[in-house]
Amino acid sequence: MKKLTLLISLILIGIIGRSQTPDQYYQQSMSYKAKDNMTEAWRLLSKALEIEPDNETYRMEMADIQYQRRVYFEAIPLCEEMLAKDPENLTLLSRLAEMYSMSPKKLKGVEYAEMAVKLKPTDGEINKMLARTFYEVQHYPKAVKLYAIAEKALPEDIDIPFKMANCYSRMGSYQDAIKYYDRAMRLDPDNATKIYEAANSCYDGNLYQRACELYQMAEDKGYFQTKSFYDNWATTCMEMKNFEKALEYYNKAKAFAPYDKDINLSIAEAYMKKGDFGKSRDVLDEMLEINPNDAQVIYTKGMTYYKSGNTGRAEHFFNQAFELDPSLRTLRYQKMSF
Repeated sequence: MKKLTLLISLILIGIIGRSQTPDQYYQQSMSYKAKDNMTEAWRLLSKALEIEPDNETYRMEMADIQYQRRVYFEAIPLCEEMLAKDPENLTLLSRLAEMYSMSPKKLKGVEYAEMAVKLKPTDGEINKMLARTFYEVQHYPKAVKLYAIAEKALPEDIDIPFKMANCYSRMGSYQDAIKYYDRAMRLDPDNATKIYEAANSCYDGNLYQRACELYQMAEDKGYFQTKSFYDNWATTCMEMKNFEKALEYYNKAKAFAPYDKDINLSIAEAYMKKGDFGKSRDVLDEMLEINPNDAQVIYTKGMTYYKSGNTGRAEHFFNQAFELDPSLRTLRYQKMSF
C-alpha cells in the first residue's frame, strides 16, 4: 500500500510539475482577459511569449492587453510593429495617436492621428481617441470636428458634449461652450465636475447669475471644496457687486489657506468696495505683520485711505510702496486695486 501511495504521489508531482504549452498559457490568458482581469491575462501571456516570442497572435494580444493596462511603453512598440504590416488599421492608428498624445512625444501622436483622419473613420470610439489627440496639443477646432463625428455615432455618450464644451471654452467661444455644458449636464446631471466647469464658463461668458447658480449646484452635488472653488465663486459675486456674498466665499477660500496673499487682498478689496475701509485695513495689517515690507499690501492700504477721501494719508503709503517697488507707480491713483 505504501509503495502504491508513493507511486501515485510521484505521478501527481510529475503532472503538476510538467510545464504547460504556450497555447495553454494563451488560452488561460484569454479566459482572464474575457473577465477583464488584465493583470492575470498579462502574466499568463508573458509565459506563452517566453516560449514563442515571435508568435504574432500572442504579440497582438499582448499589445491589446498592455494598452488596456495603460502600460504604453510596452504597447506602443508592439502596435507600431503590427501597423508596419497593416498600415491602414484604424484601431492601431488611433491607439498610437492616443498613447503618444499622453507622452512627451505629442506630435508623434498627431502624425498618427492625421494618418487615421485621412481614412475618414466613422466609428465613434475611434473619433473620440483622435479628438483627444488634437485636444492634447491644443488644436481645439480639429478636436471639436472629430468629437462632433463621434457624437453622431454615439448620441448617448455622456462625455462627448463635455469634451466639446471644454474645447469651445478654451477657444473663447463661451456661448457654444455653455450650450454643450448644458447638454453634458442633461446627460449626466449628478456630475459635480461638469457643473463646476459649466459655472466657470458662464463666468467667462459674463453670465454671472447663472454661474452663481451652478456653483451652488456643484456644491450641493458634492464638488470637492477647495480654495479655488470658493475663490471663483466669490469673484463671480464681486462682478455682481454682491460684496456680502463675495466676502462669505472668500472667507471660505481663506479657511483652506489662511495666509494666502491673493485671497487676503481680495477680502480687503471686497471690504473696500463695500465701503468698510476699517475692516479692509484690519485684513491688510494682519498681512503686514507677516511681511512688513510687502509693497503690494502697503499700496492697497494706501488705496483704502484714497478711496475714503484721505489723500494725505494715502500718499504716505503710496510713497512707501513705491520705494519698495518702483513698478507700482503705474498703479498710482487707479480706481481699482489689483
